[in-house]
Amino acid sequence: MKQNCSLGKLLLTAVWGILLSGSLSAQNVITITDNQSYIEDFEGNGFSLWTVDTTGGGNWAKITGTLSSVASFSYQNAGDEARLISPVFDMSNVTEVTLNFSYAMLGLYTQDVLEVAYRTSDTSAWQLLGTLSVSDYTNYFEQTYTLPSLTSTYQISFNGRGLGGLFLFVDNVEVASTSSCARPISLSVGDITHTSAQLNWVPTGNETSWTIELNGQETVVSTQPYVMTGLTPQTEYTFRVRANCAADDQSEWSTAITFTTYCDVYVVTDQIPYLDDFESSADFVCWHSEIVSGTDGWVVDPGYLITNNTAFFIWLGEEARLVSRPLDISSVTEPTLTFKRRQPQGASDVDELSVWYRSSSNDNWQLLEYFPLPTEGWETEIVNLPNPSQNYQIAFVGMGYNAEGIYVDDVEVGKRSVGIAENQIATAVVSPNPTTGKAMLETGILEGEASVYDMFGKFVTSARISEGRAEIDLTQCARGVYAVRLNGANASTIIKLVKE
Repeated sequence: MKQNCSLGKLLLTAVWGILLSGSLSAQNVITITDNQSYIEDFEGNGFSLWTVDTTGGGNWAKITGTLSSVASFSYQNAGDEARLISPVFDMSNVTEVTLNFSYAMLGLYTQDVLEVAYRTSDTSAWQLLGTLSVSDYTNYFEQTYTLPSLTSTYQISFNGRGLGGLFLFVDNVEVASTSSCARPISLSVGDITHTSAQLNWVPTGNETSWTIELNGQETVVSTQPYVMTGLTPQTEYTFRVRANCAADDQSEWSTAITFTTYCDVYVVTDQIPYLDDFESSADFVCWHSEIVSGTDGWVVDPGYLITNNTAFFIWLGEEARLVSRPLDISSVTEPTLTFKRRQPQGASDVDELSVWYRSSSNDNWQLLEYFPLPTEGWETEIVNLPNPSQNYQIAFVGMGYNAEGIYVDDVEVGKRSVGIAENQIATAVVSPNPTTGKAMLETGILEGEASVYDMFGKFVTSARISEGRAEIDLTQCARGVYAVRLNGANASTIIKLVKE
């Protein structure tokens, strides 16, 4: 799985930034050659070489945060625009040039628009290269365009249009000849463990050698991607790379990204459980979010939505897995998972939660329990953990259905407490699914009850389980998604049934 690039300096800038106003007219001409590119990360005085056209009511400014700076678009009214205009580039001596830059955008209901354009002189009209519009809380993106119609009076621009978004940032602008030794782009990190990580990047030339810098230590490699081993658990690393085109010809360093290695194995005993209430930011370091679909994952809500910190997931149409650190539960007597969950009802749906386990990082995930019904308050859940091992992991999987999100808190893995009833997770299959009316349920519960609920948690119907079989009749029910709760003498589970 790939780890999404953290917004890093972009998001910190938004939170801690100090707005710097003003701009100067671009007067310097910057020559682009096969050996000379232009890179602007807005860390120094480079923003002063850019101009801002504010006739549309908006503005661009340099925002400086605790770690770094970006160019930031702001506006007062929906529809306001502003154009950030580069210095003049002399590209008359090169045949092909690319524009590469990073950007980040967020809008809860609507998002702003970023238009990228060029012009061949200050008297010619702007020509559109592309339009970007995305809403993402945790990631930044890289974009590359090939620049057409090269001249000695060339300019590029970023035109922001405010449509209700919360922020729009641009950073790490690079203008480079494709014949030069160009820096790699689109860095990412995948297959992270507590001691290794796969480092990925996209070459922009024909080079076959690269220099990786990881926390200041350089390593020359000839394979891409590259698996870096010997890392320290629970440690943040800053990763960047540059191309080695010849013995005396290296590219500029790429944009840097950060990642954190996973925590080492936590040994759980009958006397020492594993506990996590997410109250400390350090707690969440030992969990990691894996994207199943979409672009967003689990985050810690730092008391904004409810009064205490929780693990939180809410992304329409997306799915993500929150994975624990490895746990050694091999010596625990009857190991159990205890946690609290909250799934508020939306206007017409509820976001779904399921809990999974695997005995090692090489095993497939196995379903423990499924929670499709809403809970306005906190519900405490207790799940037995089968097949204990020395590298056990649990995962909370959230599926967004345009409701009010999923909250998980007060996670505990340890010995089953006295007084907790034995309750196994039953196997169950229902077919056909989807159904147009009736469906047959087959389950490991020999005798029991199958209760059907709609997605508002309202009871719909029930069927008696006899000899492991039951017929569920939704003939008179509306189309939609239903939850079937199976209960037996010492086993239970919940499955989803769709009525078409």
